Amino acid sequence: MDTTAVVTAVLLAVAGPVGITLGWWLGRRSERDRTAREERKNAYVNFTSASIKFRNADIAERQKMRNERWEALAVLTMVVPPAALHVAAHMAARGEALLDPNLDEGARHAVYVELWQLVNEFTRLARADLKVGDEDVFAGLEVVPGDRLSFERPAAKSV
Repeated sequence: MDTTAVVTAVLLAVAGPVGITLGWWLGRRSERDRTAREERKNAYVNFTSASIKFRNADIAERQKMRNERWEALAVLTMVVPPAALHVAAHMAARGEALLDPNLDEGARHAVYVELWQLVNEFTRLARADLKVGDEDVFAGLEVVPGDRLSFERPAAKSV
């Protein structure tokens, strides 16, 4: 038999199983990455939703739903990068100030402003982690201070 034919036969005998194994491994890795991304996305959404519902609630509702943010934070500890977890922990801890019935309007407004800044940072980190995009999703919107989280587009300034 020709040496070239033998080498070709050996290469084909090895390449088939190696190719199948490599394809299987890449498929499993891709599925693991997709599942991990989906878990992170759900954790981000659940925490953000719980935080905004808590922020928008009145004091009695906040007392009832107080633990929802902490439960969502517990899930974040398992699936998100440390920087996002750090901001989320600050969001949850800072939100506790809204449970104080003696908080005056100025202090409440300061908490709302700080929470909004933390939400912006958390959203930026989550979008970067999920590779959703670099644009600022809140660009062009201004937060309207008050008991509920709402936004408005800045009015066009006349010259």
